Amino acid sequence: MSKLQAYQEKNTQGRVRLHANESPYHNFPLILETTQSKLQSIRINDYPSLNADKLKEKLASYYNVKPSELLFGNGSDELITMVMQRYLQANDVVVTHAPSFSQYAWNATLLKAQLIEVHDKANYEIDIDGLITAANDSNAKLLILCTPNNPTGALIQEKDMVKIMESTSCMVMVDEAYVDFVDQDYQAMVLSSNRMISLRTFSKAFGCAGLRFGVAISQVEIVAFLNQGRQPYNVNVLTQFFIEALLDHIPLIEKQVQTMLINKARIQETLSELGCVLAPSKANFILFAHPEVKKIEADLYLKGFAIKGFNHLSEPYPHARMSIPHDEELEALISALKGIQR
Repeated sequence: MSKLQAYQEKNTQGRVRLHANESPYHNFPLILETTQSKLQSIRINDYPSLNADKLKEKLASYYNVKPSELLFGNGSDELITMVMQRYLQANDVVVTHAPSFSQYAWNATLLKAQLIEVHDKANYEIDIDGLITAANDSNAKLLILCTPNNPTGALIQEKDMVKIMESTSCMVMVDEAYVDFVDQDYQAMVLSSNRMISLRTFSKAFGCAGLRFGVAISQVEIVAFLNQGRQPYNVNVLTQFFIEALLDHIPLIEKQVQTMLINKARIQETLSELGCVLAPSKANFILFAHPEVKKIEADLYLKGFAIKGFNHLSEPYPHARMSIPHDEELEALISALKGIQR
């Protein structure tokens, strides 16, 4: 347990938050405006709906699945923990690729499971054959895949996912937190398999990181098995209410996603001009390497922008990651980047 460390976040007070892959769009005033009359009827003195039944019906319609194929969490972080707790015991092996989301390793340490990390190949490519070999040779109980991957933005192609499923026998959790930024998802494959789980989040494209809401999609039997390990009332009444209201504004979310991708391309161009090496990100963030990445991070912080350093990623140079700012802050960020002396 001595290796376990609490999650840390840098001080972003007074800065534009580009360090946590959040949406820059503040949609709460719109949701509040359209729900004001109903909001007053919410009874916060009562426990929320145990299974969030009303929201589950509406979200099932959006995903085109059965309500019984959905499970909700207090953010997808809770669902990651739930999956790992249900499928792993002490000393069991869990395999994932690296670099990836830090909570996989954190949970493995907490559960005293053995974590095997298969490092990416050159150009940030996920090592599919390496993952298959590691899972089979170690008799892994769980394989965790993140696509698009955080922090690289790498995408696992469908042919590679098929290869993984045909060549392994363990449970596979597919973390699709950034799926809304690409035209590819694994929902159909997940629902046709008795050993796959897909995780989604409303913290990224949907701009609801503060509400903490995640979704697991899987076959009915798997969802029921996971639900046995779920804390009661884990999604609070306000989160249920506002997520349900947000689902009435899908065209707005889709427009915001497209704007983020357009703005990402402009930032990528500016970073390339600065001499940065860019990971081929398919998400709402950019991972880049530069010999003086610490200086870039510090200079941007002084100019009002907080990004996240990944100094442990040192090839070919130290790395940093930034997400996409609001349209109103985009020009200031590009100007700040162009003002950094090489």
